[in-house]
Amino acid sequence: MKRLLNKSINIGSREAAVNRFDARRISTLALLTCIGLIVSIIENMFPPPIPLAPGAKLGLGNVASLIALIVSGVPDAFIVAILKCVLVALISGNVSALMYSVPSATVALAIEIVLYKLLFGKMSVPMISLIGAMVFNAVQLTVASLITRVNLITLLPWLMLAGLLAGAFTGFLAYAIILRLPYSVYGRKNKG
Repeated sequence: MKRLLNKSINIGSREAAVNRFDARRISTLALLTCIGLIVSIIENMFPPPIPLAPGAKLGLGNVASLIALIVSGVPDAFIVAILKCVLVALISGNVSALMYSVPSATVALAIEIVLYKLLFGKMSVPMISLIGAMVFNAVQLTVASLITRVNLITLLPWLMLAGLLAGAFTGFLAYAIILRLPYSVYGRKNKG
């Protein structure tokens, strides 16, 4: 399956066209952002799966930015991740959540990009996502500690457990979706 993924999607195939916003790219970005937004809003309606980890979620909306990274490249992944954070905060009426979500999403995505660019093939998409989710939770906890001036380190083990479970699940989901994407999404023919 890794061979199929590598052959069907050239890593960062759209990074060369970073300054070009054609209809296909805009449509793909809009679709991925909307999917991430809708899934995140629905997910916010449910209580945390791990009661001892406040605010912990599966992070299913992050599947969209992971797919954008693999299918469209680094700039598009950042666009999807940041737009999703901003739109979720605005629509849910919780604009203060931006203080937590944007730094966490940005750092986690940066780590995922480094892992993807350097270790893809040696490290699976679910493992990259798992590490990204754990980084997201650690950064979010750090930001919350700095803002509230309260030592929240006691929550770290629970948030790492949540990140481990959520990251693996979202990584498997992203990988399964990418393997089934049609040619029209990523614009390259499968040559193998």
